[in-house]
Amino acid sequence: MSSDEEILVGELKVVYEFVTRAKFRKAFCALQKILQQKTPDLAEADTRTVATAATADKDSLEELLLFVVSKYADQLELEEKFQQVFEVIEQGLELFPEHPELLNETGVRLQRYGRSLEASICFERVLLQDPKYLKAYQNLQNTKCELVERWHFRMLNDEVRNAAYRAAIQNQIKAGHGEVLDIGTGTGLLSLYALNCEGIQKVAACDGSEIMVQIARDVFGANGLSDRICLFQSFSQDLKIGDKFSLIVTETLDSGAFGEGILETLIHAKKSLLLPEGRIIPSQVILYVSGYRSRTLTASNILINEAFSNDFNLPSNCLISREGIKCYDAEDVSRIRANDDFDFVTDTVCTMTVDFNDLECLERCQEGLEECKFELTCLDDGILDGFVVWFDLMLDEENKISTDPTTNTCWNQAIFKLNQRLSVAKDQQLALTMSCKDGALSISHNLNSMDNQTCIDEHVLEFLNDCEYYTKLTTDVEALEDLEKVLDLSLFPYAGLKLLKEGKTSMLFCLDQAEDLIEFIANQNDIPMSAIMLLSSLPEVFLLNDYTLDLIILQPVDVFGQINSEHYCQYQSLFPKLKPTGSIIPSQVELLGSVIQSDWIVKCCRVQNPELRQFHIDRYLSTLETENHLDLGPFTYRNLSEPVKLAEVHFDGKLHEVETELALNEPTNPKHIHAILYYYQIEFLPQKEFLSTHRVQSFAKQSAFIIPKDAFQRNVLAEVVTEEGEEEGDENQIKVDKVNINIVQNHGVIKCDLLDSQ
Repeated sequence: MSSDEEILVGELKVVYEFVTRAKFRKAFCALQKILQQKTPDLAEADTRTVATAATADKDSLEELLLFVVSKYADQLELEEKFQQVFEVIEQGLELFPEHPELLNETGVRLQRYGRSLEASICFERVLLQDPKYLKAYQNLQNTKCELVERWHFRMLNDEVRNAAYRAAIQNQIKAGHGEVLDIGTGTGLLSLYALNCEGIQKVAACDGSEIMVQIARDVFGANGLSDRICLFQSFSQDLKIGDKFSLIVTETLDSGAFGEGILETLIHAKKSLLLPEGRIIPSQVILYVSGYRSRTLTASNILINEAFSNDFNLPSNCLISREGIKCYDAEDVSRIRANDDFDFVTDTVCTMTVDFNDLECLERCQEGLEECKFELTCLDDGILDGFVVWFDLMLDEENKISTDPTTNTCWNQAIFKLNQRLSVAKDQQLALTMSCKDGALSISHNLNSMDNQTCIDEHVLEFLNDCEYYTKLTTDVEALEDLEKVLDLSLFPYAGLKLLKEGKTSMLFCLDQAEDLIEFIANQNDIPMSAIMLLSSLPEVFLLNDYTLDLIILQPVDVFGQINSEHYCQYQSLFPKLKPTGSIIPSQVELLGSVIQSDWIVKCCRVQNPELRQFHIDRYLSTLETENHLDLGPFTYRNLSEPVKLAEVHFDGKLHEVETELALNEPTNPKHIHAILYYYQIEFLPQKEFLSTHRVQSFAKQSAFIIPKDAFQRNVLAEVVTEEGEEEGDENQIKVDKVNINIVQNHGVIKCDLLDSQ
């Protein structure tokens, strides 16, 4: 060993000593000093001597730096020294510029602090260096969804909605209301309608979102209208402009009409921003209510898995979603109805009408003084799971928009869930009261169970209610023998708890993410808590030096339809914790998929409306389109190919890549090839039957990789078929009969793309 190597080893020993004592600030300073003193190619040097002498898990200086920076940043976060967090990371990047892990780490922390735009830039920088660094790819997809929620695309693609707003704005400006304020402008579409009207005098627009204001500014510029509009990044209540307007337009409504604060917004606007004879678009909202039955919606709200209830002694209706306590959820009822899992079980009643041009009416509603008592009549004997609310939005006397779930609308509906499945009889009358105090739509009644109930996470409840998964997992596990110690890392460890209850294991290790529910079930079933060790995170498993495990149960797929990247990346590291005869679940996972056509999914992912392309809105939203659409649930689509196995899912964090050819059922116009719908087949134990996540009652939602609209224009590798007698090159006539797909897995993340031609 040379003298330089000896010095390096000695200096690094100091760093590792600080690390073992959790003195990460000192470890960072010491490591920073080493790196600053050495030559720029130090990171390229042979580090085997360092790794041997320091007996560290990390085998390179880059990895050591990343570990120290991450731990030091965690400490600074706990001390709420947030600015120093980024200073430390930037110092790390000075030592290893463009380091992908450090850049990704920066993005993750920026996103955590709500700085999503800056976070997206970090993730994009990583992907420019390495497009297969899929940890950053997944983070970028999530960040884009935060920057612009997916409902923006559905809303902008709703031509009926857009035409109604355009006509109402034209009517009011023609009537002399030529001074317009657009509240919550978004991409600026309603302002563009106003600016293109004869008789317009001035237009101002505001929005509280930084990214939406940036998009609107670009859109106005692309249309040559920047000098004709005043644009503010502000909520309307905070505007300090001194002007008043003769027309206010807005669409700040959620599925329950008032959830985005429209009552408070319009009360302030009428007092401070609207001229005395001014008008508001929309002019009023009319709400409707009906009772429903739906297993899909109920499975996310209360426990309905009879197999689970039979295995564990529990009070009836005792488990309820913590999220279900909220006023209401937003759901696309038309999608659920398309899956034959939604029925109206009562008549429909028109309830409240709120006049947005009447200040007294707005104030009474906001103060909770406007209550509507009504009755629903049951259509037949059956089950009632809750109530669905939609509305008609009257823009003016001639134009309206309906969010009726039986129509083709871009809107979700408001779902008020009961905390039990209630038996009802034909012609039974249900008494309810609707109000909207403080802008929160609510329905009060006496139909909920008054029993003591335990509130748990909605996703845990969905997992518990997947009867097929529950039955398959517990049945396979019970076939194993000599299970003294079990580690169950499932979303909820019911397999491990069942083994404890039946005396088939003596010790259960599990995560504490559902600690209250674990204790509740243990107490109800005489399971001693002394036999359960709760872990705060997966890395704690590696500290269990005194235990050798007989069974490890992982959670292979999450509720959104993604593989569980953390569990996959740690899979190989868990084997030393197993006895030689021990088992780890799952033993195998396969990725399956098919090519589909779905107008619905396209409208959720990108701007399709030709009018918006004329306004150049698509240009500025395209950078925020996502490639991986998660948490789909039921939706309408047509299979263009048979589902096939795309790839084996590898139980590690390494790079794997495979190509697969999918034959289409018939020659198809490329513009109709919209997405790759994918799901998983799980083999819990070797030689056991696989269980698919592609099931009606699966806890894991469907997911899809969106095929870019220009994919085939980029010469995607596909067999081109031209119909006899048709001209070559005619876009409407060219068809393909197969596509080739590239599947990449890295860092426990999967990505599918159509292959470019070679």
